[in-house]
Amino acid sequence: MIQMQQWSILHRMTQEKTERSNCRFVIRDTKDGKPQILVERYHQTIAVLSSAVLGFDLLGGTTLEQAKKVVAVLNENVLDVFVTVKQTDAVPGT
Repeated sequence: MIQMQQWSILHRMTQEKTERSNCRFVIRDTKDGKPQILVERYHQTIAVLSSAVLGFDLLGGTTLEQAKKVVAVLNENVLDVFVTVKQTDAVPGT
């Protein structure tokens, strides 16, 4: 006889919250002249990013022209940025 472990999904409930914002990508030069790619959100609808800057450092030797090509491809193909936060809450009384 096979015994199956019994566990309740009500013991711990996991909820996910996904927040999205339309965005665009722009280039910013660092103090030492290296290009970076920044994500500019059109609306501040992602709470965990409200006081954050989201960006990408590029490989050493990446030229401004190469960075512009990367940004152009991203802007043509990316609709929005999203963040999903998993929250685990114990059910009261367990």
